[in-house]
Amino acid sequence: MCVMRAAIIALFLLICQANAQSQQASKEPGLVLTILHTNDLHAHDEPFEERGKSVGGMARIAHLIRAIRKSTANVVTVDAGDIFQGTPFFKLYHGEVEVSLLNQLGYDLYTIGNHEFDEGPENLEKQLKAARFDVLSANIDASALPGLAAIIKPSVVKEFGGQKVGFVGAVTPDLVAMSLKTGAVRVKGVDGSNESGWIAPIKEEVERLTAQGVDKIVLVTHAGLERDKQLAQAIPEVDAIVGGHSHTRLNKPIVVGHADGSRAIIVQAGCYGRALGKLELVFDHRGRLVFPGTRSRLINITSAVPQTPDVKRYLEEKGRPIASLRETVAGVALGDFDNRFSRYPWDSPIGDLVCDALADAGTRYGATIALQNRGGIRARIDRGLVTMEKIEEVLPFDNRLMFATVKGSALARALEYSLSGILGARFLDVHGLKIAYEPARPAGNRINFVLAKAPDGSWKELNPDAPYKIALNDFTFNGGEGYEFSAAADVSRTQDRLSKVLADYLIKKKKVTPSPPNRIVPVTSGLLTIDKSGKAPKLKVNCPVPGAHMTLVVGSGPGVEPIAGPIPVPVSNPRIIETGIEPAIKGRAGAADNAQLEHSWQLPLRSYRPPERSDSRGELWAAVVIHPPRRGSPIISAPVRLPSD
Repeated sequence: MCVMRAAIIALFLLICQANAQSQQASKEPGLVLTILHTNDLHAHDEPFEERGKSVGGMARIAHLIRAIRKSTANVVTVDAGDIFQGTPFFKLYHGEVEVSLLNQLGYDLYTIGNHEFDEGPENLEKQLKAARFDVLSANIDASALPGLAAIIKPSVVKEFGGQKVGFVGAVTPDLVAMSLKTGAVRVKGVDGSNESGWIAPIKEEVERLTAQGVDKIVLVTHAGLERDKQLAQAIPEVDAIVGGHSHTRLNKPIVVGHADGSRAIIVQAGCYGRALGKLELVFDHRGRLVFPGTRSRLINITSAVPQTPDVKRYLEEKGRPIASLRETVAGVALGDFDNRFSRYPWDSPIGDLVCDALADAGTRYGATIALQNRGGIRARIDRGLVTMEKIEEVLPFDNRLMFATVKGSALARALEYSLSGILGARFLDVHGLKIAYEPARPAGNRINFVLAKAPDGSWKELNPDAPYKIALNDFTFNGGEGYEFSAAADVSRTQDRLSKVLADYLIKKKKVTPSPPNRIVPVTSGLLTIDKSGKAPKLKVNCPVPGAHMTLVVGSGPGVEPIAGPIPVPVSNPRIIETGIEPAIKGRAGAADNAQLEHSWQLPLRSYRPPERSDSRGELWAAVVIHPPRRGSPIISAPVRLPSD
């Protein structure tokens, strides 16, 4: 009996010891992997001036990559696509310089972006033949071009300290719609019948690797942040996603949890080489990420980072033929023409400038309206001299100016499509139109009103049956990003690149000044209503933000005009009636964020009538701007027509 008891005790101790060792092993990292990453470089090979500071430059990035590689074990360097297109370097060398730079900097992996097809798949094949790095994409079907197909790998497995890590590439499912020069290249799983079908080939490649015993998976994608979130949710075997395409600067990475308790981390480094991403992945013995050990940060590429001499010399040599563009001045900017489009739910300064240039060129056709997709505008213009090189950076594509006549109904459909998504590449800036739209409405039904400028200078509602002469680029007209103008008449194609159109406009004007938004305004219905329940009607505000201040304006009709500060309102000839008004019912501690707070004004507001203009019909319209506390984005009401006196 004693012997049996001793054996049981010994077995128990062995089990406890094994469990302790197992728990200790689970806490110890199985692998620490550092990923240095860039995305959307867009041929910004040299440092460039932005807001008065020198930023970016591949010679600076080279310095950091080489220094980190010397001091850190298990380093892999990747780029998430769109190394082509954006500066005269690409226009002159067609991608040769960008591929050479990735070779010189020792990049290990790269995935193909949509702009790599800007000069066709044959040019892409020619340039990538020189690549000494792996070219990844699991969902590009280049089978019709055997030479290109032979270069592209769906994935690659690399070993670090005897442990395998799988890297899988992917491109946006919108590739063909976004690039009109893909030729016979297609995206696998995209047939229009299944929104998530594009994920299937990527998932299949991941599963193929995991079946081979690869338990650490990194996706290198050029699909955009929202698509990356979809991938992280749909493929739980994925540990990390190094992304591109949406130009998102993720100062803090996004972590997505899976049902099995594992997590995936998503990173992206903005664009144009303004930052180098450094992602440190800590895996446990099971191949799962360990937090908080896993971390990510962006290293800003500023003038404080030295330029590696050999890379700098290479770029100086390649840049000599571009020198004349830097020395030729087209005009002077009296302010900053910004292109931070995520901050512009209304018209943008740089978009307005480009549209004004298109409309000016369109006078010979009789065009009164101009449209420009924001995806075609790639840089901002800072205050000061505007060189030909800067113009090429703003409008680098080989897009040509064209004119067409379309019905108002077709124009309205194009505008609805422009407003149907996020503030991305297909959003149209305009000339000759005033548009109010409601982002909260279903896509395709967001326009509140559209006004077009009449020959006499007044603004009239867009007539669905009337013809309108428009100026735009051939990319948008021919279906780029999904636009459709097949019913257009009297189509006139020119050979003028958009960069030339803008240069001619600046030379003609000599000086240009950015104006506050006065063409597009986002509005919300239901914020401003007329209450007729009492003896006298009242104008009532239903404020959704506790503690907000409000600005009440009245005008002579619907329109888009700026008020104090860079905020547009949806009325013409606006006059501020009251501002800084706090709601009658203030938010109490613990109140819901969407509590409806009310404030009202007695009507008919006779003393507030603005002076009438030529486009006025003797009407009085009102709108309110709600200013949330802590500098939140303003909420602008839809316009309300007030009762006549």
